[in-house]
Amino acid sequence: MRAPQPGWDSQQIVSNFLIASGTFANDHAYAREYLTAAASKGWHPGSAVTVIKQPPVVTVSRGLFGSQSTAVIQIEAQEVATLSGSGQYTPAPGGQERLTRQFGLQLVNHRWLIASLPSGGAGSFANELLLTKDLFQLAYEPRNLYYFDSSGQVLVPDPVFVPVDSSDPGTGLVKALLGSPAGWLEGAAFSAFPRHARLLRPVQISPAGKIATVDLSLPRGAATRSGLGAMAAQLVWTLTGSSYSPAPAQAVQLEVNGRPSSPAGASIPVQDRGNYPQKVLGSPGHENLYFLAANGAARELRGSAPVSAVLPGQAGTGQIPLRLLAVSPDEHYLAGIAGPSNTVYISDLVAAAQDHPKPPGGNLVARLTGSSLTALSWDRRDELWVAGKSGGLSGVWVVSPGNASPIQVSLPPGTGPVTALRVAPDGVRVAMIADTGTGARLLLGAMIRGSGQLSILQTVAVGADVSTPSALTWYDTDHLLVVAQTAAGPGLEEVPVDGDRSTAMGVEPSMISITAAGTTNALFAGLQTNPSHLAKSIGVSELWNFFVSGSSATYPG
Repeated sequence: MRAPQPGWDSQQIVSNFLIASGTFANDHAYAREYLTAAASKGWHPGSAVTVIKQPPVVTVSRGLFGSQSTAVIQIEAQEVATLSGSGQYTPAPGGQERLTRQFGLQLVNHRWLIASLPSGGAGSFANELLLTKDLFQLAYEPRNLYYFDSSGQVLVPDPVFVPVDSSDPGTGLVKALLGSPAGWLEGAAFSAFPRHARLLRPVQISPAGKIATVDLSLPRGAATRSGLGAMAAQLVWTLTGSSYSPAPAQAVQLEVNGRPSSPAGASIPVQDRGNYPQKVLGSPGHENLYFLAANGAARELRGSAPVSAVLPGQAGTGQIPLRLLAVSPDEHYLAGIAGPSNTVYISDLVAAAQDHPKPPGGNLVARLTGSSLTALSWDRRDELWVAGKSGGLSGVWVVSPGNASPIQVSLPPGTGPVTALRVAPDGVRVAMIADTGTGARLLLGAMIRGSGQLSILQTVAVGADVSTPSALTWYDTDHLLVVAQTAAGPGLEEVPVDGDRSTAMGVEPSMISITAAGTTNALFAGLQTNPSHLAKSIGVSELWNFFVSGSSATYPG
């Protein structure tokens, strides 16, 4: 990184200042060399970033009042995303937005320096960071913050980006946990840390054991064993997380007012993930596969069985030919869509497996009818999410296995028809493909429950580089697999839910659907053939092979 040179013109100063802004060491010491003393004093860049596609076009706008020692430099660029102060990455609406900024420069000791940054008012200095996409990739790395769902039992990841060269990687993450999640997770997840909890000193991470020491000040009565256990769980998963980047720590020692504190059930204050296992966040074990045979009958491939078997009850007979299938995470219930009437049916698989099931045990029970229903997904509460069109309305409905009326989910204003949907194993996050009027987009939202109502208040776009997405599934906690139908044929993309770039995977010609359940389970794709076929791959980068005639392959969920 070079300091500003006497021979550089004003355009070179601005261009190199933008490059230097990507170095965070010593409070952006390199970038400050391009500022006058007054501008540096007033510049307090935080974590907020505007990400631009490529280096901007830099032009001389004008001099100030005809002065030869001042200049105004204008930059023009394509904005592709913003990063909030809390680290949430949000792609620009529509993919790209035109951005224009102006810098005021003056000659100081025969060198051009920036005297005023783009600002909203006279006398104030902008704290915005402008980074190209490539510089952003180098300067920031993704991390997960972990918050609890409404039950207080399940941790939900909230992806954020943090500076790579921060000398204090743990402190910012812990401070973020002290408050409730912001953005699209707001209202759907919460922090176990009580109000007025604060960090007494920077998080210390020992070089040898990689143990992060977190010293908290807590309000009186907040240091209960269960409360400390919940706080420790958030700290351990956040500070030892390696979903996207190497973990900053391997274990956590929680202290309260400088004294080691052992959470509930712990004999020592040093904790790691072994103390706080989270099934929905870990890599899933071997999952049973379900699919539809050519006659619309539901079948199951269980464990290491060499061949599939028909499911018990009416769903396995083909009497009502199903065209779309979903099985609840606990494998208690089956749901399917059938017929020209687009009817959603639910069957109790546990009751169907009994020797003499009582009616309607084992039968397919009609629960919702629509003119066009396109997606099914079960959540952890054994409630079925249905996307499509019913009663003349496009939207998303939640259907229970009982007799309660379906509930229409309230979606954010402007959300177009949802054509694909999948609830994450944590039961909070919902991945969708929605038509925005200008094309299909991948959206991520979080469900909020209350007073007999269900809503998704905010969504965030992911996979902005994926064109024409048509089908999706959760691959693991932090990634989706998405089928895109393009003019060149189908594509399969691994899409990180933090908003980062997608990765192209091996694709099977004629692919129209995809199902996955982590690295320990094979991938299955539906093919647009006549008759319909399923293809199988043992991994995201492996070859595809013919599996069986059929359609709608799915793992539980």
